[in-house]
Amino acid sequence: GYIKRVAASLYRTQGRGGRGVSGQTVRDEDQIVFLIPARTLHTVLFFSDRGKVYSEKVYQIPDANRTDRGIPIVNVLALDTGERITAAVSVPNFAEGSYFTMATLMGTVKRVALSEFASVRPSGLIAITLGEKDRLGWVRLTSGNDDIILVTRNGQALRFAEKEIRSMGRQAAGVTGIRLKGDDKLTSMDVIEPGGQLLVVSEYGYGKRTNLDEYPKKSRATGGVATTDLKNLSKIGHITSARVVQEVDEFTIISSGGIMLRLKVKDISSSGRATRGFKMMDLGADDRVASVARINTTEVFRAENDAVQSEK
Repeated sequence: GYIKRVAASLYRTQGRGGRGVSGQTVRDEDQIVFLIPARTLHTVLFFSDRGKVYSEKVYQIPDANRTDRGIPIVNVLALDTGERITAAVSVPNFAEGSYFTMATLMGTVKRVALSEFASVRPSGLIAITLGEKDRLGWVRLTSGNDDIILVTRNGQALRFAEKEIRSMGRQAAGVTGIRLKGDDKLTSMDVIEPGGQLLVVSEYGYGKRTNLDEYPKKSRATGGVATTDLKNLSKIGHITSARVVQEVDEFTIISSGGIMLRLKVKDISSSGRATRGFKMMDLGADDRVASVARINTTEVFRAENDAVQSEK
């Protein structure tokens, strides 16, 4: 729940095998969930689990040193009690013909034109109308021609064209993205990237990466295909998170007991779509993987270079 703004120039590129630098002081059971390269005049849109969107200019977010914790986000955004930010996106301008594609816990998806969010009042706006037990979990900026992939807790994955979701207004409730069976729920949504792979992590610490070509494009509102060894779900656990990654990326895993592990994508073995992967994290008897955060090194390097050019 903390936020800060840090100059990209403080994260200089290091050689392979370097130890890196401390990027944030965090308390136990905390981790970085969003690392967003942006310019000071960009707007960051924050989306909450209750389907609301909040807006803030980057320069209005308090500046801090690299190792500072930052300030509570409730000091920046007018969140309601118990409301939690589940997605954040940097927007250079609202004139481009882009979209926000959203997905909820119960498998609903929605696409809204970027221009709909050009004027967000301080108290926030409704971004999607949710059912009583549903929550907004994922928001991605899409071009209008992207492919979307949805992954469920029980190991189903569905890839479909963004164009299958008609563009609608902010107040709309969306349409069915993936057909869920039984008590299954959505655990991830992401945008397909050229040359990318799908990193899948289960609650018992198993993980793998699989080429995106193994996920055939299907129609929206279908059940998808298996993205893990479904016969061994009791051993590996349900899927906690699935992220589209590049081989140069890094990612962090945090457990419900507060253990955090940072890994390089290239060190994770590639395997087939319907396999269980291998043990990435040793957990205690009652511990589970709670979340996975991608560190997109390509975007960070781009922000670094922009900062260097600005200094010149």
